[in-house]
Amino acid sequence: MKKKATLGIVLTLLLMSMLTFALNIQSVKAAAQINLLTHSGWLDSTGYYHVVGEVENVGNDAAGLVEITVTFYNSSDVVVATSSTYPALDILLAGRKSPFEVLIVDTAQAAKVHHYSLSVTFSVATPIPENLQILSQSSYTDGLGYMHIVGQIKNTAAAIATYVKAIVTFYNSTGNVVAAILTFSNPEHLNAGQTAPFEAILVYTNRVPLVASYALTAESQQYAIVPEFPSIMVLPLFMILSLFAFTVSKRMRRSKLD
Repeated sequence: MKKKATLGIVLTLLLMSMLTFALNIQSVKAAAQINLLTHSGWLDSTGYYHVVGEVENVGNDAAGLVEITVTFYNSSDVVVATSSTYPALDILLAGRKSPFEVLIVDTAQAAKVHHYSLSVTFSVATPIPENLQILSQSSYTDGLGYMHIVGQIKNTAAAIATYVKAIVTFYNSTGNVVAAILTFSNPEHLNAGQTAPFEAILVYTNRVPLVASYALTAESQQYAIVPEFPSIMVLPLFMILSLFAFTVSKRMRRSKLD
């Protein structure tokens, strides 16, 4: 009995130590840190050059005024254009991703683009509450080859949400961003508890065949979307509890053999 009691105390202390580590693992991150994820460049049928991609806030704090600058080069590494843009989400909460798109509308310069480079700057921002919820969504491609994403969004806050926008990021089969669309709910302003539909249409028919999956997010001037998984610690805690259960089971089997 004494041996089993000691074993229980040791395992309990081990579990507490691992939980403490897991709950504090985020503290080693920067206050706010924006990483550039995947991106791609392409010419559309009008001769405009697009760079579409995704950024992620891997820090602890919210980030704002995130600016992505793209420098375009010809085949001789000579700069032919430069342009800046902001991600679709104005405020990037910790752990959030947002697409962005840069355009060269000067077709003469766009035709010269051989490759490009990207850089990003940002500032720490005040986080906004999570009070928007996407209730449902579906997709289809129409007879013109346009891809439609339709759904419903709800304001779960106790106050109005203004300029509610839904944002779609499209990925190919390897997870690279190939397109992005920003649209607004109808109506754009949602009262407390109000639900409204939205529709995003990908009209670049040369992009539609590349789409293997998509992700939805949303934002208003006051609120962010409620995350699908509210706690980023679900996976670490599951792993820790699984390890604990395995250790206890192994110890119990050994005790029976003894």
